[in-house]
Amino acid sequence: MSGLIILFSFLVFFNATEVNAENKKLSAREAANDANGDGLLQKNETNFPTMWAWKANFDQIDCDKNSGLDRAEIIRFKNFKACPNQGDSAHIYHQKAYPTGSGPFPAVIALHTSGGAKGTRNLIENYRKETWLKSGYAWYAPNFFDRHGITTKSRMETFDDYREHIEKELAAIIALMKSDPKIDSKNIFAIGFSNGGFWTSFLAGKGIVTAGASHYGVWKANMGQDMTNPYPMEYFSSKSSPLLALHGEDDSTQKIEFFSEVWSQIKDTPKIEEHVYSDAGHAWDCFPYLPKWFFEERSKKASSAMKKFKGVCADKFDGPNREVTNDALKRTIIFFLKHAK
Repeated sequence: MSGLIILFSFLVFFNATEVNAENKKLSAREAANDANGDGLLQKNETNFPTMWAWKANFDQIDCDKNSGLDRAEIIRFKNFKACPNQGDSAHIYHQKAYPTGSGPFPAVIALHTSGGAKGTRNLIENYRKETWLKSGYAWYAPNFFDRHGITTKSRMETFDDYREHIEKELAAIIALMKSDPKIDSKNIFAIGFSNGGFWTSFLAGKGIVTAGASHYGVWKANMGQDMTNPYPMEYFSSKSSPLLALHGEDDSTQKIEFFSEVWSQIKDTPKIEEHVYSDAGHAWDCFPYLPKWFFEERSKKASSAMKKFKGVCADKFDGPNREVTNDALKRTIIFFLKHAK
């Protein structure tokens, strides 16, 4: 997990400039779309391509409910952060996006790694909204670390101290998705990566989603040599939804013996499938991304960030694999189509 710790430290530094700018005026790009010149972006002013996701998420981003986005709200959105002083009764922070059209669309809930929601978006190709919108799915992505103050260093608390809290919070996001008129409520699927794979096991194991796919997921959810945490195994039963588990034989984080041991315990669960890639490790779809406008406006910072991201992918995980990345997405979509209702 050392790569995740290095990534988290870098993202803290990478975000520092924007976080310190919370009380400043809109950026030049944002101000150019402020048609009425009030220093805020209204919903009808968030139309150009880099802002289209803001429109879908507008009501959640607008923390002070003044029908306009200020700089602080925009920065929180970029960093996958909830509004301050949000009560526990509110849904955990999440972002959403829809394909072009009126829907209703099948949907995925994308569950992040221990690198956090923003780190996963920057690095993991098959997590990002663009991948799923192109395939015709609506995309919801909750940040299940933020409310509990979980970081990469404290990631193991996800599976014990906060497990029951996160179970309830993710189930509430699925209920929210089912009430979304742009989503086909009968066809909501989960896809999780590493840490998020554990939560895919929860959502599929408990029959909360139509089907799920765990990509290099967490199967041994405790430190030490022995497997002492009974989860995610305890989630599975004869009532479970279908699950596809994809794992790499050379995974240095969630080693293949962990996966094999768990699979031997749950293999008789109906409608679960597994595939092991002989030439893949952990985070095989670690292909970093930054938007084109970021390179245009901050070329030096963007180039530095991409160099760092690529170094994390190549050296701190087990290396990206284009063939496996493409195949994993293809297998997952075929699996979802197979079990669609």
